[in-house]
Amino acid sequence: MKVSLPGLALALIVSSLGAMAEPSVAPLTVTLQRAAAEMKAGGFVTGESVAEKVQYAAIGAPLPREGLAPEKVIFEIGSISKVFTGLLLAQTVIEGKAALTDPISKFLPPGLNLDPKVARITLEQLATHTSGLPRLPDNLDATDALDPYANFTTDRLEEFLHRYHPVASPPQSVAYSNLGAGLLGHLLERIHGRPYATLLAERITGPLGLSDTVITLSPAQQTRFATPYSGGRPVKPWQMGALQGAGAIRSTAADLIKFGQALLTPNSPIYPAWALVRQTRATIVGEQKIGLAVLVENRNGETMYFHDGGTGGFRSYFELAPATRRVTVVLLNNDSLQIAPYLAGKLTPKPAAGDAVEEVPIEATKLADYTGVYAITDSQRFTVIQDETGRLRIRLTGQPFGAVVYLGSDRFTLQRVAAEFQFSRAASGQVDTLTLSQRGHKVPARRTAEPAPTVIFPEPKKLLEYSGTYQLSPNVVFEIAPRGYQLFAKITGQVAVPVFCDRPDHFVYDVVAAALTFERNEAGTVSAVVLDQEGLSPRAPRVPDTRK
Repeated sequence: MKVSLPGLALALIVSSLGAMAEPSVAPLTVTLQRAAAEMKAGGFVTGESVAEKVQYAAIGAPLPREGLAPEKVIFEIGSISKVFTGLLLAQTVIEGKAALTDPISKFLPPGLNLDPKVARITLEQLATHTSGLPRLPDNLDATDALDPYANFTTDRLEEFLHRYHPVASPPQSVAYSNLGAGLLGHLLERIHGRPYATLLAERITGPLGLSDTVITLSPAQQTRFATPYSGGRPVKPWQMGALQGAGAIRSTAADLIKFGQALLTPNSPIYPAWALVRQTRATIVGEQKIGLAVLVENRNGETMYFHDGGTGGFRSYFELAPATRRVTVVLLNNDSLQIAPYLAGKLTPKPAAGDAVEEVPIEATKLADYTGVYAITDSQRFTVIQDETGRLRIRLTGQPFGAVVYLGSDRFTLQRVAAEFQFSRAASGQVDTLTLSQRGHKVPARRTAEPAPTVIFPEPKKLLEYSGTYQLSPNVVFEIAPRGYQLFAKITGQVAVPVFCDRPDHFVYDVVAAALTFERNEAGTVSAVVLDQEGLSPRAPRVPDTRK
């Protein structure tokens, strides 16, 4: 009984769209204080290094014990682990023990009898998410939603590969795959004949002196491990089973800053591998690219290397800016929100008052030309609708709608996050493409045949009727809360995502095929919610609010 949301997602360059009420160029700590104020538990630890001058801070309540230095608190770093896996692959290639073009079949047991399209997947394709493997295997043990990978053994991994039959051959377009990254870590174990944790210690963390960057915590480290929270509830740390290369590492802000500094230092022991890792090899979306697991984008004329991460109770963000020798680390012991949108205020200057553009009048009937669904990739889409007032609103998959202002010539702006949308027309005059311009990037999307959905925007007072906690199972709850004109739904162990009203008491997801139907008692008060997904309809009664 859980919403099968997508796994740990890549940071899309438009992740700030609709995420912050007031983006600004405020210091990182000031920006995250706003986010910490929204959370029920936990908090942030930040680290920033500029030309080797380092500052750390704790924001909210992330410390496991009083008096502990923020930079010594240990967090799960989730998919930032993939950057370490990419480095291990690069080292392996430099040593001549494997080639990026080697197929995975070269390193797997010969008795697996793989589909030829699976057998041809290369190590590079695993590292760049172009293998065509799904995000997650379909044989995860679903008995513990709070620790979903724990029982995913090597036997389960090989069993999945044996019976997986993709439609197309690799390489395919970038599609994020925890399975693929975890498989890469497993193959590195087979190539070297050593466990992933041993490879990590011998080749990266040991040489760099990263004593707190580990997979298994010592008893002393356990006392510095931040309690993971999902909303207001403590949850389990995650165990990654056979997919350790996808997200099993724990670390501190101090270690990650030192790690980032080593990536910027030509005489460091990992710099030769980093030179291979950072070479871009595939395009994710627009101008955002990927190297060997690390994400790359040109932001305001500066090349940035980054990755975010998340497990069931933690969120993380790691970024390098070589031109200014800046390393940024943000760690959070709550899965309530993604970190990248809250960095948008730091990374994207808010237009000055004098730079405000003038809205051009347009008839509401003409706005219908633009409504529809525009695909960036198979999983990322822009949805364009007209609300009840006739105004045009745009959302990116997994984000709220934002009202846009018409500038003329088929161009609109979402001013509060400095984003512009340019529509283009075919020879027939019909609008057929949409291009987002933001932070120096252009992201094109092509119109699909899918019509614009029906979306209602209830007043905030109405949305408050649904706010509360709903018990889905003994250890899993829904936390429902409004933010302005948008309702967000969070299930234990997953990030809060917007749900959209299409009829009274009924809200739909856009990240998965699922819906929430709220029930009312005889007094008209919302008393339960029913989740409709994959033919199942579990009911979650509302938990009484005992606060006085």
